[in-house]
Amino acid sequence: MIQITYISSSVGPINQNGLEDILVKSRKNNNEVGITGMLIYHNDTFLQVLEGDEEKVDTLMSKIKKDGRHTDCRIVSKKKIQQREYGDWNMGFKLLSEKDFRTTKTIEGFNQDNFNATFLSNNANIVDSLMEHYRKDRAESIKHEELSLHHDDRLIVFLHRTIRAAVRTLSVLMMIVILWGVIDVLNSIYLNLLSPAVSTLTVNHIVTTFGSFLAVLIAIEIFINITLYIRKDIIHIKLVIATALMAIARKVIIFDFEDITPAYIYATASVILALGITYWLIERNTKEKVDGIF
Repeated sequence: MIQITYISSSVGPINQNGLEDILVKSRKNNNEVGITGMLIYHNDTFLQVLEGDEEKVDTLMSKIKKDGRHTDCRIVSKKKIQQREYGDWNMGFKLLSEKDFRTTKTIEGFNQDNFNATFLSNNANIVDSLMEHYRKDRAESIKHEELSLHHDDRLIVFLHRTIRAAVRTLSVLMMIVILWGVIDVLNSIYLNLLSPAVSTLTVNHIVTTFGSFLAVLIAIEIFINITLYIRKDIIHIKLVIATALMAIARKVIIFDFEDITPAYIYATASVILALGITYWLIERNTKEKVDGIF
């Protein structure tokens, strides 16, 4: 693996929406190719660290240099690494303010006026100190997540530990459900496809088997939801919507139209349409933001 630190100047001032677009693209692309790092922005200047597989990092750097939103891209350092320093972040981000510079007075020879491409590219040691400072600062702030165990109130810490334990218990129970579902699939295949004679095999047997398969897949999606919550204390909205669509698709596949009413069918269609539109809007919104090179 390698780690590259570069500095560049934006062509013009970039507003909050522009920075968010850069981050959305960076985090999506970096996640796909296994690149991690951190981006600092201030005074129309970008300072970024990228780390990962050498070929992939070099490929990304080639794309970054061609991006029209910045110029004068200079490599401050490029080195081999054995372990990632930014392994938890697809792309950490820090928008510096005057207050932030007051906390960096311990970095000798550095102040707000020095945050520009010319000064930083000629002072690699200050760049290293600066990135280390904000890397530790960001790592400390991440500890204060929704279910943080770093809290002054012991009762809150106890409650958070209890909730985390409950989520882990749900994960274990869901795994048991998944294994149970796999056994049910095997049993369904035997009873509905292998056991009956070819002459007595009907479409209903196949549909019932499909239902068993889909039930396990839905359980796996729910398990992913739960473990995602453990890792990041968030519920990924796209994953939740996709899980709901899979669940209702299973219902449609195994519909017995002789027993259900037209109103039930119309209601199911409405739910599918609503979920489908929601998923499309989320996906469309993400793609609209992913239009840069960073």
